[in-house]
Formats: sequence, structure tokens, C-alpha cells
Amino acid sequence: MTIKCFFCNCDVDRDRDSKSIFYNCLTCGGVNLTEEAAKDFKDAKFTDEQKAILRIGIRNESEIRGKKPPQEPMTIGYLKNIIEQYSPKNPLDKLDKALLNIDKASNLAAQEIKIKINCDFPYYFCAEREELCSILHLLLQEKFINAVDLSNPHNGLSLSVKGYQRLRDIRSGLQDSRQCFVAMWFGDEMNDVYKKAIKPAIEYIEDGETQPRFKAIKIDNVEHINDINDEIIAQIRRSRFMVCDLTGYRSGVYFEAGFAYGLGIDVIYTCREDWSKDGCLFDKRENLVKQLFDENGKEIEVRKDGVHFDLAHRNQIKWTMEGLEDLKSRLTKRIQAIIV
Repeated sequence: MTIKCFFCNCDVDRDRDSKSIFYNCLTCGGVNLTEEAAKDFKDAKFTDEQKAILRIGIRNESEIRGKKPPQEPMTIGYLKNIIEQYSPKNPLDKLDKALLNIDKASNLAAQEIKIKINCDFPYYFCAEREELCSILHLLLQEKFINAVDLSNPHNGLSLSVKGYQRLRDIRSGLQDSRQCFVAMWFGDEMNDVYKKAIKPAIEYIEDGETQPRFKAIKIDNVEHINDINDEIIAQIRRSRFMVCDLTGYRSGVYFEAGFAYGLGIDVIYTCREDWSKDGCLFDKRENLVKQLFDENGKEIEVRKDGVHFDLAHRNQIKWTMEGLEDLKSRLTKRIQAIIV
């Protein structure tokens, strides 16, 4: 049964035997939608920009699964989460991603490959084919690739010596690090968040592997004899990326995130949902903060300011104490899409 892909509008063959809307799209990859999600998607009237984000997110998640549709059908909430979690790549990141993917497609050194420019652009974090064309021309301009047809490099390209040197640089140093530094509030109420969601999300084990891809490092769990600030800086420098939880308005967490950002280390932000909003009162009954008293023993009302404006615009994975399993799943997917 031929239908239109919900995200790129090209013709696709829907699996007749599936109860959900199940198909493979050359552009978007494997898609598995509930009937309700399909209806809600049409009613929601997503913008062209949002659809481009969905193409990128779904295609890259599909590549992680080996180009297969997900086993569990995607809900409308799942699609909205892809948009909410999307972290745009800057042009230099896209150049590096392109080199890595070209290398993956090459079985031999300097092997000539072809890129399907009309349908592969989401895999390279591009919104449209023209953007991927520009990325390939930039690679050619930097002499990272050779091309049979200089005006259409996608028709036959191969990695150059300079391209392999850039790949070595990408994969060396921090690129080879298996460590993730976790910056977060050390309050007792955050222990479960780290143990049940953040740590297992970072230390996921890929299919066919026996050891975690990355190791989570939280400074209060590290044995050291250095000044604590020196040790934090040293651990961040050794890390491939950082997970920064903005719950609690902790100045140290903001410092650590800024230091990592200045080093060019990828930072993934998370935040408890109620903390992302300004002006909410702390409620001691929910163990959000310790109870505070003034010098006369009168309880002090504490007011939070939410996430500081310097980081409020950053893409954040919002979570709740009741949804730690969801945080774990979303954080794992973000790491697989952005870091791996």
C-alpha cells in the first residue's frame, strides 16, 4: 500500500500487516507511527522547520538501529520530544560529521563512494539537499575530499590525505575519551536522578558489546588529593562530553558548564521541569530544598529564579521525579545522536 511519508511527503510502501503505520523512507529512515499519532500530526500542523528537525532526528535514530523502524510505535509526544531535544549542528560540526560518515561508507582507503543527495541530507544534519551540497563543496574547498565531478561532488567522491588527517584529529584527544563529566546539584533529593537515570543513560551498552560506551564521572564520587576546583577542571578536560543538570540554580554547575563550553566540549543540558520556570516557590514538603530559618527561628520563604537567562535558551531535556525512566531513555538517545 503506497502512502505519503508524513515528514518529507515522498511515496513510501506501508506494511499492510502492521497495526501501526509502519514503513521505510529513503529520506527519513524507518518510521513506525500509531494511528493516533498520525492523526494528531496532521492536526498539529507542524511548521516546515519542525518537519526538517523531525527528518533529521528520525533518520539519525533509524541509522543507529540499522535503518530499521522502531519496534514501539512513535506517539505525538515522542515526535514533540525530538523537536524539543534537537540541538542544531554548526557548519564545522557538519563538516566533521560528513567526513565520519563518508569514512563509514568506505570499505577501502580512498574508496570512491556516491551520496544520494536527494534523500541523504537529513543523515548529515542538513535541512535540505542544497545544504548538503554546500557542505560537500566546503569539504572539497578545504581539500578534505577528492571528487570526479567538481561541480557535483556527491556523484563520486573519496577522502583525501588531508581528509584522513582531519579524521585522525577528530578521533584523537577528546574524541577518544570514554568519560562524561556530570555537573549537577549534590542534594540528597538528586541521588535517585543520578543513579536511576543520568548514570545508566551515559553508561549504556550497545548491541554486541559487553562494556559501556562511556563512563559517568561525578566529582563527589572521585577519590583525589587535589584541590577540589583543580580536580573538577582536570576531570572536565579529560571528558568527551558533559551532562549538565540545571536543577537547583547551583553556581558551581554553571561554572563547570561554561568551562566545558569554552573548551569546545559538547554539553547536554537537563533540568527538572518545575525548575525551568521562574517564580515558583519551594515547597519543603516535597523535599525540594532544606528548610531554612532566620536568626530568630522564623522560617525563611525561599524563591527560585528558574534557569539563568544565559542558559535558558539552551535546549534542555525536561524531567520529573515520576518520569526518571523517560529521562534515561531520552538522554541515551541524545547521546547516541549527538556524541557517538
